[in-house]
Amino acid sequence: MSTALNLFPVLSDELMVKIGFEAGNYEFKYHINGLEHPLTSSSYDTQARLDNIQISDERSEWTPDIHDLSIKRTYTINNPVFLFGVNGIVAEDAEIGIALMWASKTSNQRGVKVIGGIRKNSGGIVFDFETVFPPGQLKGSMGFETILFLKEPGLRKDTERHLANSTGITLGSLDICHIIIDGNGSVFPIVEVEEKSQPLWWVKCDWTDPMGDRFEEENVRICINKAHPNYSLLKLEDGFKESPLLIDIIASALQIIIQKVKESEFWNEIVSGQNFESGSVAEAINYFLNTFNWNPYSPEDLALSIRRDFDSRI
Repeated sequence: MSTALNLFPVLSDELMVKIGFEAGNYEFKYHINGLEHPLTSSSYDTQARLDNIQISDERSEWTPDIHDLSIKRTYTINNPVFLFGVNGIVAEDAEIGIALMWASKTSNQRGVKVIGGIRKNSGGIVFDFETVFPPGQLKGSMGFETILFLKEPGLRKDTERHLANSTGITLGSLDICHIIIDGNGSVFPIVEVEEKSQPLWWVKCDWTDPMGDRFEEENVRICINKAHPNYSLLKLEDGFKESPLLIDIIASALQIIIQKVKESEFWNEIVSGQNFESGSVAEAINYFLNTFNWNPYSPEDLALSIRRDFDSRI
């Protein structure tokens, strides 16, 4: 394991407190035919400066392959003056940039979105940041890191020679977030098929290793059959909450998926939250069980606890 050694001062926990950094919740939405639709999100396994966020769509129609993803957040730095000068991290007349670094390992893409600039005389400053990722750019999950960087070097005084002075150099991390961005509610992948000889719905569990294989369409999915005569009863156009039949299909499908995972040799590790990869089938099952208090110890208990949970939240 390598360790990065900084040859200049960077943002510290003490300095974080002094500058009064605050960040609002991430807000997510997408667009269809010019209309804006919100995505809901829930945080879990929260640690200091680290959030894991699951995105869901109550309409059960958002798919990142064909829809955009708009992300909005407000950042506040109440006392930026402490970042400047001999006891700060840049020269007094320098400009610090704040940016969002993003990386989607599943999509094999990364980038930086500049949020704004800060100078010593800025006073308390608020950034209302919004950016849009086009359809097809993202897949699976992505990481966000809000950073400070040197946007414009200053004319350092003799007492400031120890401070960073190269444009673009990273000066520290404000917070980090991991987001699951799979579509169709991000609860599980749902696909629509058209097969006249098949029932209204079924589940496909095609993973090989639940500890590593991702919880996405390639490995697990609910198939909804558009060719079935009862397809219209699902009322998919009205959204998830307006379709009791779809809710019951999802509850039944989740029970099947969990029972299938329970047959694996890794069940005890999955329940205890050990040794699985981020974004995997195992992580998703662990999240469902622990976040919503589902009881997996018999098929009857599992079915009852899932439906009780759905009735209380949906």
